[in-house]
Amino acid sequence: MQVLESVLQGFMADSHPLPSMGKAWVKRWSPKVQKGKGSLIHALSVTPPKAIESMAWSLPPSKSHAIRWLILAAQSEDETLIEGLEHAGQDIVSMRRCLAQMGVQFTDLDAQGRPLSGDTNHDDQPASGSVAWKVHGAGMKGLNPPVSVLHAGNSGTTLRLLMALVTQFDVPVMLDGDASLRSRRYAAMLDAMDQFGVQRSHGLDEEGLPLLLQGPVQSGRELALNIASSSQPLSAWFLAAPSLEHRVNLKQIGEPVSRRHSQLSLDLCVLTGAPTTLSDTLESWSVKVPNARVNLPRDASMLAFAFLAVAVTGTTVVIPERPLPEDSLGHEMLVDHAHAMGINVNDGTLSPHDSAQAIDLDLRDANDLITPVAALLALGSGGTLRGAAHAAHKESDRLKGSQDLLAQFGLKASLMEDGLEIAGGQQLQQPSGLVRTYGDHRMQMTALNLAMGCEGDVLIEGSSLHGVADLMAVKRWQEAGVSIDEILHSSS
Repeated sequence: MQVLESVLQGFMADSHPLPSMGKAWVKRWSPKVQKGKGSLIHALSVTPPKAIESMAWSLPPSKSHAIRWLILAAQSEDETLIEGLEHAGQDIVSMRRCLAQMGVQFTDLDAQGRPLSGDTNHDDQPASGSVAWKVHGAGMKGLNPPVSVLHAGNSGTTLRLLMALVTQFDVPVMLDGDASLRSRRYAAMLDAMDQFGVQRSHGLDEEGLPLLLQGPVQSGRELALNIASSSQPLSAWFLAAPSLEHRVNLKQIGEPVSRRHSQLSLDLCVLTGAPTTLSDTLESWSVKVPNARVNLPRDASMLAFAFLAVAVTGTTVVIPERPLPEDSLGHEMLVDHAHAMGINVNDGTLSPHDSAQAIDLDLRDANDLITPVAALLALGSGGTLRGAAHAAHKESDRLKGSQDLLAQFGLKASLMEDGLEIAGGQQLQQPSGLVRTYGDHRMQMTALNLAMGCEGDVLIEGSSLHGVADLMAVKRWQEAGVSIDEILHSSS
């Protein structure tokens, strides 16, 4: 508490970044282990199956849709019912938790629409059996400054959206995240804070978090926003606009990436009452969710792991509910190119075929696919993945990380400036030790699928990383008869 109080006092005394504070934070929050002492690593021990005839594969709710709807519903004066949240990943829960810290109330509902009581020992989590959440909105100016740190967990989307949202407060607000979030860069968001006259202070060098922000946004400002490496800053200011005190002229700089995600944010804002000029002029509006009800689509990006499961095991996978192309945020390319990847798609049934072809995919608007699709191409007929330079700014550097992950399974990929080139017809090899996944859930889930094609047991770093987006990623394999155990692995 004394450390936090001294940090806040220093922040209040000086509106500029404080080097001494930054150095102290870096030291305090350093995740490194002292050399030579080793550590215990949470890992999965996977015993590959001999054969799996078929699998049911329910896709999780789209976290991109869920997080955006949550922040809009929180700023509405009405109650909003958000359905389709069964097995919601921890990225979604992180946004819920942070909004609750600002006074937004949530009611969990079961499949019959009945309210559920939460577990008092895990009150930051939805109640067991929850499939829908009723959000009791706080209104345009009804959010309260949090009295404790807003911790975004592993969710870069949640963190950036919150950065913009909390600038409405005239008191300091601290934001933080896990080790992967602390190592990321937030230049576009921090530059926006400077343009808006928002006071800020944060760690230096390798640590970008914790971050202290104190608003409000100063009047008479314009915003020149760099959107070349991420669409999230643009989404953040769209979604925080209901709380703005005045209009802000917006200028977008750079070649945009992940355009479908920023367009989703804009579309949802307009759907809830924002002016159609929001992309040029940020201004407030009274949020009204149509029919006070939202039915979330499934996460189309997660379909890549079902494809990979088919390619690795040769099994048939049944997808009970697939998102529509318009809800797939660029990831509909999976179905469009499924046959070239060696996958038959017949309604909701996936099966393998032996007529795969080399393909060239532009991932400018779908960079989350790079790791599992790289594995698919290596096991299939190869190809190139380009337009994904911005994948280097995710939980890990997914360009280099994907190359390194595949190499641990004996698969080769060559780095390009903006993607990967992968030879086809490669064979899986047994990893020589613990498979490193770099704190990235898509790396871990790719490794989990590749392990199913190995001859012996496979150890995979990160026993719960999948929970960020897909709580069922391990359980569905276990239900298919695969032995998967959580263990503590010594790194020494």
